[in-house]
Amino acid sequence: MAFDFSGTFTASQFTRFRTYVQDQLKPIDARIQHLQAERDRVGNLLFAYDAGGIPTGTANDPPDTYCGKLFGAYEVLGGDVEFDLNVRSSSQPLFQIAGSEARPAQLMSNGEVMAVAGLGDAPSSLIVQQIKSWVSDDLKYRRGALERKIRRAIDYAEQLDLEIGQLKKTKGDASVDGSLAFLLNQIDAMIADGRYTAVTNDLTDPDPHGKLARAPVAGYMPGQDGKGTPASTFERTYDGLAKPQV
Repeated sequence: MAFDFSGTFTASQFTRFRTYVQDQLKPIDARIQHLQAERDRVGNLLFAYDAGGIPTGTANDPPDTYCGKLFGAYEVLGGDVEFDLNVRSSSQPLFQIAGSEARPAQLMSNGEVMAVAGLGDAPSSLIVQQIKSWVSDDLKYRRGALERKIRRAIDYAEQLDLEIGQLKKTKGDASVDGSLAFLLNQIDAMIADGRYTAVTNDLTDPDPHGKLARAPVAGYMPGQDGKGTPASTFERTYDGLAKPQV
């Protein structure tokens, strides 16, 4: 794989990688524009819930968006959004409400009581299955399939929002935490810091292929400036890579 390194590399290796990622900034505006157009096409389908997890309202985009069309089709097929389609976005997580020493956890955040094993509902379950038998295909292939499409559409819209946000942050200047310029500056600081030996500053003795990048860190720093004991093996030191003296 190209640029097959992570935290251990040489400055020469990273220079090539820097050139590559900076080139990818050139089409980033066009990419954001394309993703935003797709996001507008998908549209929105939002649900609001009260503190007890009961749906209090829904909002959907006009029927010309994908979510709007799915929402309309769901209602045409007899779906009741308030009772049947309790969809949550990633900002509305479902979780177990913590209990206490005196009272164990029993409720989920949507107000449902957690079931226990052994419901003893076999007689009623068999009857309900018989009642459903002649409409099972309708429930499974019409309503069920449409519900899955709606959930996938909402998830897709959220993924588009995340990617658009990430790209906008990436193109920011060096003052934006998480931007490409900000992150490159952090690596530059590590390259300049001789005590951070995971990154080898090989600018004076280039190793662009990174053949020596994983040399062991010296147990003591032999020094390459003529001082100290000469290195007997390949080692990473505060002064860069030390090669064994012939």
